[in-house]
Amino acid sequence: MWKAKVKHGSVLIGGNADASIYKTTKELNQPLGPEEGTSIMANLNFKGGYFLIHDVALGVDLGINHESYSVSIEGGKDTFRRTYLLGGPFARYYLDNGVFGELSLKGGLLNFSTGDKTNLFVGNAGVGYAWFVNEKIAVEPMLSFRYSREWQGSEANVSLGPVIGVGIQAYLLRKTSQIIKEAL
Repeated sequence: MWKAKVKHGSVLIGGNADASIYKTTKELNQPLGPEEGTSIMANLNFKGGYFLIHDVALGVDLGINHESYSVSIEGGKDTFRRTYLLGGPFARYYLDNGVFGELSLKGGLLNFSTGDKTNLFVGNAGVGYAWFVNEKIAVEPMLSFRYSREWQGSEANVSLGPVIGVGIQAYLLRKTSQIIKEAL
C-alpha cells in the first residue's frame, strides 16, 4: 500500500460517480402549492486539480446530474426526469493515512421548455479515503452531504441529504512521501 502524501506541484485528474435518494420540497411552478416527494439523483463528476502545497489540492469539478423525482398524486405516482450540467471549484485536504476532506461548490442554469431560466447551486462537503493501488492511481470511496438549490425569483426547490460515491483519480507528477522527506 502506498502512502497518501501528495507533493505540491502534483496534478489530480479523474472522476467519480455518486448517487443519493432523499425527500424534497418543490415550490417552483406549483399552481396547487408546494409539493413533497422523493428524489433519486445519479451524478458523474470530472475533476482536475493542482496541489498548491503538500496535501492540498484546488481545482475544477464538472458534473453531469440526472434527477428522477416522484410525487404522490390521486390514483398513483407522477414521475419527472431531467439531466443538467454544473461546474465550479473544489478543494481537498489529505491526511497521511489516506483520509481526505473535500468541499465543492457548483452552479449552472437550467432552461425549461417554456424558456424560463432557473438558477442552480449545489454544494457538497464530504470525507473519503484514497486507496492507492500504485503510486499514481487511487480508488476513492466517499460519503458526503449535498445541498441543492434551484431558484427563480423568490420561489425555490431545495434538496439536502447524504450522498455515497466512488471515484478513480490519477495523480500525475506525484512523488512518494519518502522522496519528500529526503528533499526536506
